Amino acid sequence: MILQLQNITKQYCHRNGAVIKALSDVSASIEKGQFTAITGPSGSGKSTLLFMLGGLLRPSSGSIFFNGQPLHNAGDNALSEFRKNNVGYVMQNFSLVPYLIAEENVMVAVSLLQKDKKKQKEIARGLLAAVGLSDRMDHYPKELSSGQQQRVAIARALANNPSIILADEPTGNLDPLLASEILNLLKELNTERGITIIMVTHSPEAALYADKKILLKDGCVV
Repeated sequence: MILQLQNITKQYCHRNGAVIKALSDVSASIEKGQFTAITGPSGSGKSTLLFMLGGLLRPSSGSIFFNGQPLHNAGDNALSEFRKNNVGYVMQNFSLVPYLIAEENVMVAVSLLQKDKKKQKEIARGLLAAVGLSDRMDHYPKELSSGQQQRVAIARALANNPSIILADEPTGNLDPLLASEILNLLKELNTERGITIIMVTHSPEAALYADKKILLKDGCVV
């Protein structure tokens, strides 16, 4: 069991004083090497749950464990180390730096490994090759298709050799053909590298790539 949630609740206080529950008594477990899809209608708490699993949000109550170690009560430094050593992120809007070429975008993440510049460049080039962009390393984001930009984002997510990739609507800005390419790439990373993939998606077609589905509605697991 790589990740386990026990009775997670996350609530916010609106500026008008109302209490909003984003998640309510959610329990779930994710096995190492599993491809999990978190699905459900808009506003059901999918992204909140994903950020909770990645140590970006703390629960209002309940427990989260990574390889048996508690995350729910970990300090900021411990959560930062957890993310740095274990988690890669892929977002819907790619989040690339527009004035950096593909290689440099990946090197931004690789630089956190505290290698020398020559080694950083070598790692970045290897990661871009791994996602099929050997011939696009010197291209700026605006010179790449949406699918290629997402591949750069995936290469960047691999920089720390993560055990988990959290993907928040990774195909939301892609047409069906490009979406299929990105989903196949994620599946390949899952099966060939053993990376645990946790993907938020509203697409039933995308969810078919997963081994396990967690369906949320109104902040609860259905």
